[in-house]
Formats: sequence, structure tokens, C-alpha cells
Amino acid sequence: MTHNTTRPVEAGGHSLADVEADLDTTRHEMADTLDELAARLDVKTRGKEKAHEVKERTQMAARSRDVQIRGGIVAAIVVGAILMLVRRKRRLKTA
Repeated sequence: MTHNTTRPVEAGGHSLADVEADLDTTRHEMADTLDELAARLDVKTRGKEKAHEVKERTQMAARSRDVQIRGGIVAAIVVGAILMLVRRKRRLKTA
């Protein structure tokens, strides 16, 4: 006995192909939901991901701090050089 896929199903008035497509969509949605729940319950993996995230943030903050310190050093050197030039000019004018 073969099923005619264009024949309406008696209870809902939908074709068998529509019902099968709906079931397939529902199965995929349920599989996605279960995968997401499994990922949320995987404490070990979530802990590793969080540790990696914290490590990256800490490294970025350290790099930022290093850049600020180096910038401060360069600024201090430039200001020191300018002060030396100003003093030298004053000495030459008074002499």
C-alpha cells in the first residue's frame, strides 16, 4: 500500500508532506535546544572558556598599562630634552 503525499490527512487537513516537514523542523529545533542545554551543563568546558576569557582580558590590560608607561617615559624624555635646551639657551644669552 502506497501513501499519496498530496492526499490531505483527515485530522488536521494538512498534506502528509506538510506534516513530515513540520516534524523535521521540530526535530531540528529540539536537537538545537538539547545541544544548547548540554553546553550550558558542561561545567568543565565553561570553566575553561571563562578562564581563557579572563586571561585574555588580563593580558590586554597589561599591554595597555605597558603602553601607558612607555608613553609616560617618552613624554618625560621629551620634556627633559626641552628643558635642557631652554636652560642652554638661557646660559648662552647671559654669558
